[in-house]
Amino acid sequence: MAQARVIVFGYGELVLAALDTLTRLGVTPVAVVIPGNRVGQDVDIASAYARARGLTLLVQPPRTRAASFLAAVQALEPDLLFVWSYTMLLPPDLIALAPRGAVNLHGGLLPEYRGGHVMNWAIANGETETGATLAYLDQGIDTGPVIAERRFAIEWRDDAATVRVKLKAAGEELLTAWWPAIEAGTAPRVAQDQSRARYHRMRTAEDGRIDWSQQNVAIYNLVRALVAPWPGAFSLLGSTRLVFRRVEPIAASSSAPPGTVVRVDDADLRIAAAGGDVQVLSVEVNGHCVSCGELRRLGLAEGMRLS
Repeated sequence: MAQARVIVFGYGELVLAALDTLTRLGVTPVAVVIPGNRVGQDVDIASAYARARGLTLLVQPPRTRAASFLAAVQALEPDLLFVWSYTMLLPPDLIALAPRGAVNLHGGLLPEYRGGHVMNWAIANGETETGATLAYLDQGIDTGPVIAERRFAIEWRDDAATVRVKLKAAGEELLTAWWPAIEAGTAPRVAQDQSRARYHRMRTAEDGRIDWSQQNVAIYNLVRALVAPWPGAFSLLGSTRLVFRRVEPIAASSSAPPGTVVRVDDADLRIAAAGGDVQVLSVEVNGHCVSCGELRRLGLAEGMRLS
């Protein structure tokens, strides 16, 4: 069988991992597609990768302006579409252009973690396990039949950065193991159990606001789900945004209302929450780490409540 003509959709380091893995498998994609609804370094590095290797580079526009894009894809005569780390839906008329279908390498376990930013949601939800899933795309959002999954643990000290490293490795392993069957059209198509399905929406910046009435472990999970380069978990000190980069839940519990600063000195910052206090190990203001002394100069004091 002749090598499949593959178009790869994605951006950032994960699509680079997909392209490198396919190259090791002897596959040269006929094009790379980046999402038109996203800008920044993650898109730029995918564009640079494609141009450096002489690959056709396309930008997927909104559906209202999709006619010329669909024509460009059709002219490339793809057999397969492959997606890893992407922010736009592939409409049915796009998927239909590839006789062997469209395959997505999803950054979570299906069907429990459908939707966007599911790696971050899993950490914030306190899951102890996640994984990567290969699945065919259909007209729904992560509802297509599953080819295979690769699970791994979310350890207590993991955060979004370390979990993404594990996710990248799991994805590369899945793609390497299953690509021959995908290319041949013989990969499994296991229907998802709809009774277990949960959809997770794309996270917004406001989802990072800390609710200090939650258990201190839940706050710890939220903070580690949003470490840099993600925007971070935050509270407000008046009009000043405090972005918490590292915290620790501690058993000691004060009687102060949730969100109250129960200690702030040169070596320690503790804030009241349910189930115990939260010890703050790293906090940023305007993108820069600040010390407890600097926070005091900004007006932070024991007895104050963060919002």
